[in-house]
Amino acid sequence: MKKLVKIILFIFILTFNRFAFAAGDDWIKQSIDLVINTQFNQAESLLVNKIESGDSSIQVYFYYASLLNSKMTHFENQLDESEFIKALEIVIEKSGRQLEDIADSDSSAIARLNFYRGSAYGYLAYYQGKTGSWYQAVSNGLKSVNNLEKAVELDGALYDAYLGIGAYKYWRSTKLNFLLWLPFVPDMREEGIYYIKKAIKKGAYGKYMGMHQLVYVLLDYKKYDEALKYARRIVEAYPQSQFMWWANAHTYYKMKNYPAAVKSYRKLLNLIEKDVNANPMHWLACQVRLAEIYMKMDDCKSCYIHCNLVLNRSFNDRLTEKGRQKLEQARQLLKESRQKLTRLNSGSQ
Repeated sequence: MKKLVKIILFIFILTFNRFAFAAGDDWIKQSIDLVINTQFNQAESLLVNKIESGDSSIQVYFYYASLLNSKMTHFENQLDESEFIKALEIVIEKSGRQLEDIADSDSSAIARLNFYRGSAYGYLAYYQGKTGSWYQAVSNGLKSVNNLEKAVELDGALYDAYLGIGAYKYWRSTKLNFLLWLPFVPDMREEGIYYIKKAIKKGAYGKYMGMHQLVYVLLDYKKYDEALKYARRIVEAYPQSQFMWWANAHTYYKMKNYPAAVKSYRKLLNLIEKDVNANPMHWLACQVRLAEIYMKMDDCKSCYIHCNLVLNRSFNDRLTEKGRQKLEQARQLLKESRQKLTRLNSGSQ
């Protein structure tokens, strides 16, 4: 069950900026850019002000929900859960009611409503899976994919929808790769990549987060050189984005280009340290990754320094389970680096 849920969840991680239609809606792009650059307070003020000014559209509630999803994911908490679910319920209810009232001949409008409803179900699936509600996550995840596919059947020009569909096809195949030898379980990875690229090329606002998703897809598919092309483009477009630098640094790490990975993780670390609202677990993860890389490069001294920085810092009650695992990794790396340094010093005497 958990494996099936993870297939669905991969579709919607960091999907806050994929769905848009009206090129004149500058507030949409503004909110997207703010969230990509982790400026959550400014983005929230922008959207809440629109709602309080009387904007009750599906779009504004959808982007408000996607902002809250990104914020909770970034900070690894559930503080905005009630507002997040309330906004999604509004999107689902409004789109459902409009679908009942709209003329069957207006296929474009029907497609857009299915698109927003499918996207809202996707966020619910992601959040429910993340919080352990597996059956609800599966149910809403499948509703999401069905709505997105119906949207593109009605209007093939909704290119942003292909991103969610493409991600679903790819991750469904890769997470069930142990069944791909069976004749009735097709390998849809190439098709999934094709759809993601289609969304990147022709989508309205989802271009760069589509690239962000594609980086991880291509890394999983072991197409490292192609992944690097997109990893470079996303940090060129958003040089202050922690989201983008995580993907960029991880690409070099997976390619085992450790000098380039160090440079990229150091850039990311600098952004985290300058962010007054940074998640301390991100600082911890970045420092431990740098220590790990230095150990792989036989730079025991630098590894030792980064481990000491981590182990001498107090995280109070903000330490997550992942954070505890990183601290244990830092302890092991510190021990290993100390032993190697001792042997090196003994050998030089």
